[in-house]
Amino acid sequence: MDLCESTNAYGFQEAISGDVNEGFAWIAGHQTAGKGQRGNQWLAEANQNLLVSYLLKPNHELLPSQFYLSKAIANGIVLGLQQWASNSLGERLPLEIKWPNDIYLEGRKLGGILIESNFQAGKWAFSIIGIGLNINQLDFNNLRATSLRQWTQNPQAIDISEIYQCISGGIEDQYENFTNKSFLSIDETYHTQLFRQGEWHHYEDKNGLFEGKIIQVNEQGLVEIERNHETEFYDIKELSFIFKD
Repeated sequence: MDLCESTNAYGFQEAISGDVNEGFAWIAGHQTAGKGQRGNQWLAEANQNLLVSYLLKPNHELLPSQFYLSKAIANGIVLGLQQWASNSLGERLPLEIKWPNDIYLEGRKLGGILIESNFQAGKWAFSIIGIGLNINQLDFNNLRATSLRQWTQNPQAIDISEIYQCISGGIEDQYENFTNKSFLSIDETYHTQLFRQGEWHHYEDKNGLFEGKIIQVNEQGLVEIERNHETEFYDIKELSFIFKD
């Protein structure tokens, strides 16, 4: 579609009201009310980026392990982007996953993921996996963000359909790991790409600024940070990353 308020909202309504097969994708050229994490709005220039939502229907028995779905999707996007880079650039990209599931390229935000789930009769009916990736946009109004075209300094626009095909393959591969309960494999892949893992940096919580080191992201999706010789656990709304520039 050329225009919609949000691919996630559109997909959610279609999934509820119609018989939509698992794996179906809604792609928009422009969103007027794109959604990000923590209720934030996802802003993107029209027809410059990849804005897509996928329909997945995990088995209800996987519900206690649902954060592994988030990890698997992030893994799949990175693997897909690396496949594109290998095909198009002949090299790997310095990609990382910033907890919980933002995609970073050399320390700047390249994209984000928003997963919204539906439950019917107490069962996990489906999830809409919303993904926004900066592909050709060049101006970010001084935000800590970048795009593939900006980072590669490509004079020509990058083919968004190629990116879509690559990340779709990566997501399919990692989603299979999730449905097969290959959680150890998902965790290993996720943590080898985790932004700031094992490094000392500054953060802020309800008590103010502190220095800490990310140890891991556990199965509940909480980030574990070492500080003052102790380990603290944080949910998404409880911690802010501090950047020097």
